[in-house]
Amino acid sequence: MDSRDLRREVAELRHQLRRNQVALVAALAALGLGALGSVGLVGFYGVRLSDEIWEVREHVESIDEASRTRMLALSHDLTRQRQELAAIRKAANDDLEAIQEANRKIAAIRDPNKELTALREANQELWSELASQRSDLLDALHEHQSVSSTEEAELSSRFRLGETDFMDPEVSAGELKGFVKGDEKIHRASALPPSPAHLLIELSPEKVGLGERYRLEVRLVNRSNQPLGARALRLDWSFGGRKNTGGDVPLGVAHVAPRDSAVLYRVSGKWTPVQESGPVSLTATLTLDDGERLLNTLRWSY
Repeated sequence: MDSRDLRREVAELRHQLRRNQVALVAALAALGLGALGSVGLVGFYGVRLSDEIWEVREHVESIDEASRTRMLALSHDLTRQRQELAAIRKAANDDLEAIQEANRKIAAIRDPNKELTALREANQELWSELASQRSDLLDALHEHQSVSSTEEAELSSRFRLGETDFMDPEVSAGELKGFVKGDEKIHRASALPPSPAHLLIELSPEKVGLGERYRLEVRLVNRSNQPLGARALRLDWSFGGRKNTGGDVPLGVAHVAPRDSAVLYRVSGKWTPVQESGPVSLTATLTLDDGERLLNTLRWSY
């Protein structure tokens, strides 16, 4: 019950008691002074009783309010303790998992030196494989470009350039380099070294006519990661299917940087009827410093 309602009820009770007291005093006036005194005592104790009832109710309400406040505080404390307990359990589980993971790692490491050596070997193999893949991709791309260029040239020009032949003086005909056969052991043959470069013969313009000027260039494209040294260049002509021995020509450069290209020989002149007596072919043979040779042939017909 609200305190204002309670005060209102007590006030009405007091007012009713006073009216009853006045009525009793008026009624008992004729009965004598003793009866009037009795009525006064009754009224006094009635008012005092009502005050005590009001004090008791206020005390009970204060006790209820304190109890509710205490229960709410206890509920908050219990919730906080539960949250702290959950956090402690989670931290303990995380610490346990970290300890278990550290123990697994420690158990997995048997010999740090061996582990480091294995990692280095794996890293070296990976780099070697990546370098080989890169070289293969570059070779495939160049071959694709060469095929595309050849197809386009065949459609627009009569000049046809062949593929570069690579000859290693250390490998005999029909022999595999690195193949060794012992009494009871056969060693695996190593792969033949790939061609380190492309030898290109370029003749322009592609639609040159009789009496017109032309330019002939021999270019070396270095595909390797090492510089290539050129020792000698020979050009051999063939007109109408008859071989005409050529000869050595002067080199424009002596070294080609890795993954670079350079013009080894350049000459210009006028287109003659002999060069129209097809089929005609021009073969360029380049000898490198270590004795390896690169060879390619440019063919055309009238």
